[in-house]
Amino acid sequence: MAITATTRRLVSITEAAAYLNTSTATVSRRLADGTLTRHRIGPRTVRVDLDEVDRVFGLSS
Repeated sequence: MAITATTRRLVSITEAAAYLNTSTATVSRRLADGTLTRHRIGPRTVRVDLDEVDRVFGLSS
């Protein structure tokens, strides 16, 4: 049986906002209301999964 690893496309809030062509406040609101998952990789570093951003904002096909 083969084990496959999935890779996450983790980006900063600023990068996610640029990807969506929107403000960082929009991404932050989605993190605050639980629509997007916050991935904490350090005491102050937060990342967002672009695959989840695609699903939430209807960008995936």
